[in-house]
Amino acid sequence: MQQEEQELVWDTFNSGTALQLGLHLVQEAKRRSQAVTIDITLKGHRLFLHAMEGTHPDNENWIRRKNNVVNHFGSSSWHTALRLRSENKTLEQDYQLNDSDYVLAGGAFPLILKEEGQVGTITISGLPDEEDHDLVTTGIRSFLK
Repeated sequence: MQQEEQELVWDTFNSGTALQLGLHLVQEAKRRSQAVTIDITLKGHRLFLHAMEGTHPDNENWIRRKNNVVNHFGSSSWHTALRLRSENKTLEQDYQLNDSDYVLAGGAFPLILKEEGQVGTITISGLPDEEDHDLVTTGIRSFLK
């Protein structure tokens, strides 16, 4: 997963890129017959949000909590979840991070610019953890090609 985070890096990213990427992720989810909510945030500014038919308003809260994990730990939410589980650590006891604001669940990926480092998040919610992670990373990878 560290390799994914090193490979899936952007030269530039702006609102136009967010729109194109967001629509690309929507199409990938449709191709897979999956219903998800997609969020792309750059420097605290939400540039793209789309909730597909079949999603639930709770998905936005999951997105917020997953994004908080990425912004706190600097790695994908799935990477962080697997690492902390393997170390038998919890967000609340070991990091004093409240479960109402943070969640160990896959689907949020750091938006990393080559020259700046992490500047935002690209997040999917609505599927099981590993599937959310797979959809966001596969979608980013195919978009960057």
